[in-house]
Amino acid sequence: MRGTELFDEVDARLSEIKRLFTQFAGEAPAAASESPAGSFGRLQLARMILWGRSLLEREVAKDLFADPAFNILLTLYVSRADGKDVSTSAACTASGVPTTTALRWINALARRGMIHKRSLATDRRFTYLELTEKTGAALDRYFDLILDRAAHPTTP
Repeated sequence: MRGTELFDEVDARLSEIKRLFTQFAGEAPAAASESPAGSFGRLQLARMILWGRSLLEREVAKDLFADPAFNILLTLYVSRADGKDVSTSAACTASGVPTTTALRWINALARRGMIHKRSLATDRRFTYLELTEKTGAALDRYFDLILDRAAHPTTP
């Protein structure tokens, strides 16, 4: 795939992700991000999706199911809930694609206002990533919709 084609594909996929997150954010309830003890909530679902994505890539075909933007967003979501910082390097690893490709995705997510980059005041070589509030709210709504569908399945 040529550089321009790859950029166009990245841009199209990010546009779709942003559209969905914007839609979800507009409908996001003011619920807590964690479910009551013992129940399956947003954080557990995010962890399950991350596990399922890695399982799909490992067991079926990594080159067909790579979705670095979603992997990065899920990783940032889970890490935020765990109170852990995510370095750019760790996000590149979590993306499941080569570092140069992951960096393009990180920069595209930052340009679209979906994530923030934060440097350490004491050492600018280290950059950490975090979800914006709007993206966090959109992911909350996304997980809520999935959990609601699981709790109230309907026939297609």
